[in-house]
Amino acid sequence: MLKLVTSNQIREFESELIKKQGSNYSLELMEKAGSGLAKCALSFNDPFIIICGKGNNGGDGLVAARYLCESGKKVTVILTSDESELTQESKENLKRIKNKIQCLQITGENDKNFIEALNSSNTVLECLLGTGVKGKLNPLYAWIVRTISKSGKKIIACDIPTGIDPDTGNVFEFTIKADMTVTFGFVKQGIMLYPAKKYIGELKVVDIGLGEIETQSFLISEKYVRDNLPKRLEDSNKGSFGRTLLVCGSNKYPGAALLASKAASSIGSGLTALSSPESVFSQVTAGIPEVTHVDFVLDGIIKESKKSSVIVIGPGLTTEKNIENLVKSLIVSVDIPIVLDADGINVIANEREIIKSVKNEVIITPHPKEFARLLGLTVNEVLNNKIGFIRDTAKKLNCTIVLKGPGTIIATKDEKLYVSPFANSALAKGGTGDVLAGFIGGLISQGLKLEIAACVGVYLHGKSAELVSRDKTVFSLLPQDLIEYLPKAITSL
Repeated sequence: MLKLVTSNQIREFESELIKKQGSNYSLELMEKAGSGLAKCALSFNDPFIIICGKGNNGGDGLVAARYLCESGKKVTVILTSDESELTQESKENLKRIKNKIQCLQITGENDKNFIEALNSSNTVLECLLGTGVKGKLNPLYAWIVRTISKSGKKIIACDIPTGIDPDTGNVFEFTIKADMTVTFGFVKQGIMLYPAKKYIGELKVVDIGLGEIETQSFLISEKYVRDNLPKRLEDSNKGSFGRTLLVCGSNKYPGAALLASKAASSIGSGLTALSSPESVFSQVTAGIPEVTHVDFVLDGIIKESKKSSVIVIGPGLTTEKNIENLVKSLIVSVDIPIVLDADGINVIANEREIIKSVKNEVIITPHPKEFARLLGLTVNEVLNNKIGFIRDTAKKLNCTIVLKGPGTIIATKDEKLYVSPFANSALAKGGTGDVLAGFIGGLISQGLKLEIAACVGVYLHGKSAELVSRDKTVFSLLPQDLIEYLPKAITSL
């Protein structure tokens, strides 16, 4: 899987390398980064205008200017500070181009020379801050970002677009929206998260020889999913692939039970059993005759759980008092992995510590509103610090959390983080979460560990949505289409 790093991780990692290799190694890294940036920029039209901050991100831009000039491209460099404020490495690279490339310094907002150079260019290389962003932009940088953004020019961001928090994926009021982002060594965690991901354009990763880094954050890859699909041997039988027990549905939401049950069966669960009100089950079996019924009473469900591999609790249950009591009793009683979704999460919002009482393991699969309710926060508070809250909560509650949304995030109790590569507005529709809960449950029933089942389920759910959208548009996807297109998603691997 693609490793994702925080700004502190990469800063400390590079600092240690420079200590080991000597001070000149910093110049070597800048040379590799700048040459890689220039190589990526060659597919864009000149004249180029390269806007350089005073840090090493600006230094990368100065190196890129030299390489582009040597390639016969027209280049203008814009400095945003006095030369005396540049880092030592940037000063050295400025010396190398000073007599060959026009270098201008912005003297303040509405600088005419900058505006003329920008108007005369075709492509902007934005090398202002990189991962060095702290808090909101100062007035000059905010003006530069606004001016670049309004220019209509093609924009290439160096390492990370200015205005993006490299760790959380949050964006400032003024943020560069790049056509391409060229990042160095390792992908910064924030640019794979929303809303930041909308601003990076095409992503290019340049190898600058940093070696391997230890990290706990990853982007789920196709290879990872392919390698972790349950193995299905020719001499298998239905018992080989486990039994998924679902506690789902109500008279108000019978479809949730149908979707979750069908999803679990379709992804490969050997046997699928549903505990729901009798009126719901009769509707479900009309669409899924393979599903067996379990009485919708605590003792019956617990008895069935003893011969099941996983229990999925929540889709369509409602939050009535009797349901709350049932869910809480099941959480502390069953001795198999639990997938807790939708109303299964809502009914424990005021008693979330109960999750720590499970006898086996648990995955909770909230969307941001459910997660906010669980934590006693607003949705905006959750969205502004998704990574912090999901990691902290998974560790405290000793569970795996799947925070649904564009670029779904998975956190484990040992602080690993996985990010889905998919974002699709077609999934913004009631019922798609019920399908995901069924997918994850069905994968656990086949023997996958919880965090692996979460990653594989999330990926196949996103891939199915992508394939449906190609055929039916993002408007017309129905949750049941995700199940219909699941075989195509698996085949695509």
